[in-house]
Amino acid sequence: MALRVAVIGTGGIARGRHIPAYKRAESLGLVELVALCDAVQASVEAAARDFGVASWATNWRDVVGRADVDLVSVATPNASHEEISLTALAAGKHVMCEKPLAMSYSGARRMAQAAARSGRRTSVNFRYRWVPAAKLLFDLVRAGDIGDVYHVYMNYLTGSRADPDTPMRWRMNRAQAGTGQLGDLGSHMIDFAHVLAGPVRRVHAHLHTFTRERPLDGGGRGAVDVDDACTLVLEFASGAQGVINCSGCAIGHGNHQRVQLYGTRGSAIYEIERNDMGGDKLQVCLGPEHGRLGAWSTISAPPTHASSNPLDPFLDFVRAIHEERDAPVTFEDALRAQEVIEAAERSAATGAWVDVPLGVTAGVH
Repeated sequence: MALRVAVIGTGGIARGRHIPAYKRAESLGLVELVALCDAVQASVEAAARDFGVASWATNWRDVVGRADVDLVSVATPNASHEEISLTALAAGKHVMCEKPLAMSYSGARRMAQAAARSGRRTSVNFRYRWVPAAKLLFDLVRAGDIGDVYHVYMNYLTGSRADPDTPMRWRMNRAQAGTGQLGDLGSHMIDFAHVLAGPVRRVHAHLHTFTRERPLDGGGRGAVDVDDACTLVLEFASGAQGVINCSGCAIGHGNHQRVQLYGTRGSAIYEIERNDMGGDKLQVCLGPEHGRLGAWSTISAPPTHASSNPLDPFLDFVRAIHEERDAPVTFEDALRAQEVIEAAERSAATGAWVDVPLGVTAGVH
């Protein structure tokens, strides 16, 4: 039986990812997209017309409790993730949520606890796990080809905030976003780091805002109160060391990620630049002979990893519900990332190292 889906939010991420993904799943007979919702009536009307969805609303509460909705997909600004997700879970719905999961670690913990109690399936759009080269890198780590990890160096760079005259957007406002590039870009890299090197033991972070005021669409200027860039130094429970750099002020980059992984048996470098995800090759130096010679090779992801469709996280989630199994990424995974985000914020505020875990709640960690 097809799952009946409602998408909450009809902004850029919904139009670019959520709605097209469920329309694709609809064509495969996996779901029926029954409703859209956005507080801005013109936006939701336009999305309903463009994607051929008959039912729409401007109040999300009118949608998430509907008897004909099985799955709620949350594509709203970060400030409303928690309330919408908790309400949907309480109503017995499966939930897909955008990242970062919540505005705080405590909020994310409430969401993970509610998900565990509900028995419903949850997922989070950490979409870069589906890049073919990333899948191949994860395979090398799991197979022991890298050995014990020494170092993880991670960059995620865009030029989206480099121009000081770029207008204010909701992601630049703490009340709506919680954090800046730390949560927006950094959450992806923290999730990667957990897959590659395991849990983080402590964090030292620096956050910086280069442009402190931006033009408002209605005239005048508004204060930017979140970070434009962040640097995190990480120590992992395994003893591995890591550095994460994220910036929206890197002119020339559209969506640049580079991950360098060094271990006792080998090294690997993952890199993408394009917004369409791309990335089907890794640079590797594996084994003592290649290490001694400094011999690097470029390897391609196998056909089993060939897909790099940004809709895949949603399609895999739908399939997981049908097959009654957990999705590849769950609220618990996003909770672990949120914990490191909050540790980084505390570190940046005090200038000190902050230990992780921040606090353990039974049944969640």
